[in-house]
Amino acid sequence: MKHIIMVNPVSGRKNGYKHAEIVQKLLKKYNIESKIFCSEYSGHMRKVSYDISHNEKTRFYSIGGDGTLNEIVSGIVNTDSEIVVLPCGTGNDFARYINYYNSLRKIILTSLDTKSSKFDVIKLNRDKYCINILNAGFDALIAYNMNKFRWVPLVSGTTKYNLAIIYTLFFNKNYRLRIHTNEFTKKDKFTLIAISNGKYYGGGVVPSPNSKPDDGNLSICAVSSTSLLQKLILLPKYKKCKHEYLKQVNISDTTNYVSIVSNKKFPLSIDGEIIYTNKIKAQILKNAVNIVKIEKDKVNE
Repeated sequence: MKHIIMVNPVSGRKNGYKHAEIVQKLLKKYNIESKIFCSEYSGHMRKVSYDISHNEKTRFYSIGGDGTLNEIVSGIVNTDSEIVVLPCGTGNDFARYINYYNSLRKIILTSLDTKSSKFDVIKLNRDKYCINILNAGFDALIAYNMNKFRWVPLVSGTTKYNLAIIYTLFFNKNYRLRIHTNEFTKKDKFTLIAISNGKYYGGGVVPSPNSKPDDGNLSICAVSSTSLLQKLILLPKYKKCKHEYLKQVNISDTTNYVSIVSNKKFPLSIDGEIIYTNKIKAQILKNAVNIVKIEKDKVNE
């Protein structure tokens, strides 16, 4: 099996390539030859991982955040290739679920004798994929505004998320949307909608407590229109996963298809990538990608 280290050079406070070299040295220590591929533009890793994985079974090492992982997943979906997730970005929320450890050394050592497992992927519209969470509305705007604090020194990803929340609150916007799933249809003004395959986003926020990326379902957390005061009450509870019993919150865990339409474009975050759109169709692709899960009892101390 081929081994390719995929790196976003601006991840980890622009230390992505250094992390890639550390991983390469660790692999070589255990007689595994690997190559480093450094992304040059948005979508580059998707193209390269697609070309490689459709010709030869490959283990990719994702060095970056959720956006880096998204590109590799989008390239290898429905192939035999697989991914080891190494958390080196601003947002490492899928890694938070998949890896017991954050240490590059421990993850690599564990991965040597660990086979990959099947995980689900969200297919979005015609040609986009999401491995973790799609979020529309207020929290997508928060993700967009995180870029304003990306290069603030000595500030963690969670702190950047908190700063972005405060900044975004000044806009206090709600979005008129029509949501249709295989379970319900609702047309209303919404503060946010989170469609989950994974469990965490925004530095550890859990929109749908029962969401799992390998159960064949999507989870939806829809928050109806809120005032500024209601947002100030909602957000602390939302961050601590104590929001599910609030009257504005509706959660469903057994959906496999979601469409959202609006007369006006709304912000949508796809594993951290922000786009503006007025229509999405999302469906679950069961067992569509192979990922190495790092568990505590398999670590070679």
